Amino acid sequence: MRYDTKVYFWKDETGKYNPVTHKHDNNLKLVFTAYANVTDLGLAKQVELLGSIKEGSKTIRMIDLPPDKYDFIKIENDSHKYRFVNSLNVSKGYAMIVGRDNG
Repeated sequence: MRYDTKVYFWKDETGKYNPVTHKHDNNLKLVFTAYANVTDLGLAKQVELLGSIKEGSKTIRMIDLPPDKYDFIKIENDSHKYRFVNSLNVSKGYAMIVGRDNG
């Protein structure tokens, strides 16, 4: 198994209200970066593990545990944000299922 894809864990810290722009300033903070093995979750496995088919589901396998607190995950060369769905029991390392964030 090749750990050749960089995965970024981000924390979204909503800032203070900016009266000039009339919006809240968003502060994104990079919490953790790791190399991982990222694969698409097959249809049969999605039904078995999640009970339904969800577009954009991926399996991320890492050697180390991710941080406890993060809001979303970005995968190298992918413009989408991913959210944690479930973790898997594996004999070595850590594996989790993530789903594409549509919001």
